Amino acid sequence: MGRGLILAAVMQGVRHGLRMAVAWIACIGLLMPGAAFAQGLIRDAEIERTLGMIADPIFRAAGLSPSQVDIYIIDNPRMNAFVAGGNNIFIHTGMLRRLKTVDQLRAVIAHETGHITGGHIARRNEKLRQTRGVAGIGALLAVAAAAAGGGRGALAVGGLTQEAALRDFLSHNRAEESSADQASLRYMIAAGADADAIIEVMKMFSGQEILSQSRADPYVRTHPLWRDRMRYLEDRVANAPAPRTEDPAISYWHARMVAKFNGFIGTPDRTLSQYKDDKTEIGALARAVAYHQRPDIRRAMATVDSLIKARPKDPYYWELKGQFLLENGKAGEAVRAYRQSAALAPNEAQILSGLGRALVAVDQDGATREALPVLERARSMDDRNPQTFRDLAIVYARTGQNGKASLATAERFALQGKLQDASVHARRAAAQLPEGSAGWRQAQDILHVAGRDR
Repeated sequence: MGRGLILAAVMQGVRHGLRMAVAWIACIGLLMPGAAFAQGLIRDAEIERTLGMIADPIFRAAGLSPSQVDIYIIDNPRMNAFVAGGNNIFIHTGMLRRLKTVDQLRAVIAHETGHITGGHIARRNEKLRQTRGVAGIGALLAVAAAAAGGGRGALAVGGLTQEAALRDFLSHNRAEESSADQASLRYMIAAGADADAIIEVMKMFSGQEILSQSRADPYVRTHPLWRDRMRYLEDRVANAPAPRTEDPAISYWHARMVAKFNGFIGTPDRTLSQYKDDKTEIGALARAVAYHQRPDIRRAMATVDSLIKARPKDPYYWELKGQFLLENGKAGEAVRAYRQSAALAPNEAQILSGLGRALVAVDQDGATREALPVLERARSMDDRNPQTFRDLAIVYARTGQNGKASLATAERFALQGKLQDASVHARRAAAQLPEGSAGWRQAQDILHVAGRDR
């Protein structure tokens, strides 16, 4: 995270849907320039694991396998959450930082899950739901960026900005909101969560419906707050059974998540002031990140080392140390920290990607050879990380595999929605890779989608 934010849209990749994404988005005027992706989506292994722990009981209560739903984190200070492209829930960092409890976050997730199970978005974006592949991921990112208000400089479409068009596309009517409210209450109760959290979240937005579009949080614009919604929920929540006692472990990981967000996204001085009297592990984590962001490498390293001393088998603290070192030009030391992290969490693709990135930064033949299988394994486990493709391209180029280097670069640009840049490198890859090979076919898919974008 932080200066090392990995910006990515997250979706499993298969070739077929590549040809569908651009056509669908173009038809409603939503293809956006690369600058619109500046806010991006945040990838963080620890935070994604934490969100899974919190959301999984809701998904199961809804009859969904947790593997069927992806939660994406948008780096945006406004409060918002929405569903797009099928079973994909997007949540702003502004929402995650403002919600005070685990069950308030569950309430937001439960409501969006209600929109999924109700088919409210699916009816409007069937083609986007079917989108797959790296170029399709870029298309989904365009939707997320516009819905997040990231369309700075967006083109006008039929008298509307792309952001306005997307807002209409993602907005819900009274019947859909009522349906999602009822579903969220059922899911919260079935999951043993505190149903009062639903009311607490709604009260955060109370009164915003009378504000101008520019002043109201995006969540209110796409999830209108009618008084009868509040009355209905208050009546039902009053009769809801008492919640189960929250697992302290989940509360602990939630507090860590918020501390990381505050440290990386807030200003260092504000974070240090906010946590100056907090003597807990959570306070130390927030201060470590704030020192790194300042930057004060000495204090950052001393603080993260104290966290590791207290929890020597925590892979995420070792990963954080590796990030601090790498971003301060200490690649060799970063490799050692990332190796320890990978040993503790060998199946965390993002940790493996970090190790590969550190090995690439060492820039020695032995490190480059070691980086190749590490990065290829990271890609095989998570094919939606642009940083992994960037580092793979460097390693392929250093080892004389220029066709693969061009393809990896094309895939990186496609993931970021920069289809014209992707097409340049896909063309180079297609000229160098064996015709008919898997890599050649992937390059052709990118070229096909990029051609539709002209």
